[in-house]
Amino acid sequence: MGLVYTSLLAMIPLLAVCFSMLKAFGADAYLEPMLLEVLKPLRGNTESVAATLFDSVRHLDVGVLGSVGLLSLLYTSVSLLEKIEDSFNHIWRKRARVPRGLLRRFSDYLLFILAGPLLVFSAFGGMSELFRRAADSPDFQWFEGTISPLVSASQAVLPSLFVVAAFTFFYKIIPDAPVKTCSALFGGMVAGLSWKLVGWVFGTFMAGSAQYPAVYSTFAIPILFMVWLYLSWLIVLLGVQVTFFHQYPRYLFLRDGPSRLSGRLSERLGLLAMVLIGRRFFLGEAPWTGSELSARLAVPDDCVDELLQALSERGFIMSMGGEAGTFVPARDLSTIRVAEVLDALRRAHEGDFPVNAESLAEPAVDALIGRLDGAMRQAVGEGVTVRELIVEGKGE
Repeated sequence: MGLVYTSLLAMIPLLAVCFSMLKAFGADAYLEPMLLEVLKPLRGNTESVAATLFDSVRHLDVGVLGSVGLLSLLYTSVSLLEKIEDSFNHIWRKRARVPRGLLRRFSDYLLFILAGPLLVFSAFGGMSELFRRAADSPDFQWFEGTISPLVSASQAVLPSLFVVAAFTFFYKIIPDAPVKTCSALFGGMVAGLSWKLVGWVFGTFMAGSAQYPAVYSTFAIPILFMVWLYLSWLIVLLGVQVTFFHQYPRYLFLRDGPSRLSGRLSERLGLLAMVLIGRRFFLGEAPWTGSELSARLAVPDDCVDELLQALSERGFIMSMGGEAGTFVPARDLSTIRVAEVLDALRRAHEGDFPVNAESLAEPAVDALIGRLDGAMRQAVGEGVTVRELIVEGKGE
């Protein structure tokens, strides 16, 4: 619902920006056929809705908006992409390890808005022009009996292929996570087929019904448009879910809600992650990424992210390569004591909520907790370091 609301606000500004870019390169003629293809499930209302949108875009005079109005126009367009990215990252259970600044995100989104439509519609127009020339070229007259059916079939299938390709591109690029191409393609195919099927059902049983105009009168077309917009975003998010579960099928067996590790398992996995990162650095091998550690430990990515965040906040490891998420030790392994690592994992997220120390005061409990901490330090050894675990091979 949030995506629908943001789409309604950003639709005209986004189309205006795309139309201006395409018009500058002489490719604006391809925008209307693509929009008609997206609105096809509205059946008899398709042309009227498309005409209304294009009239609003054409009558939007950017020159009279001024600098503040132009910035507002761009911000509204960018806000839709930000909402899409947040939705995708929520499904992928991802929080950016290296948060992008406001200017960085704005520049990335702006590049996507300006360059994306030009590439997509240029490819769409180029393929259509290629098929047209192939059918009309005298060089192919000898093969007319073979080429013409292929061209006709390709022209019929081309819109569906571009829908699948668009979904695949979005599922591959937008999430702040490494997405496998095969998973993105599988999700794009499911979303593309769902788009066609739901569009046919919607056009047959809803847009073609006479009950909606009788009930809603002149509001019938906007309501049908918003319903189709809502169904479209459901299909997009369904494709994201399929892509995620195709890449990480083990999430299918988790219970609803966020993944949680017990305290004991957090200590074991966190210490093991520290040893694995240190071993690769010690041996001069390529550093681990978060996804590789998740696969090695056989636990969900979000759980590994929390462990890595706890180790990073205490200065044991650091992220290299920006958003790629490779991790190396932050200081000499011989100076990182195992007791410190375990203490950091045990105290993770203690500062998230301001607890009143007086409310926790109880002499008997405090004495027992103190003895437990002392027993752990004695069992681990005050001087045992991560380097010693790596050398002795105790981390496997």
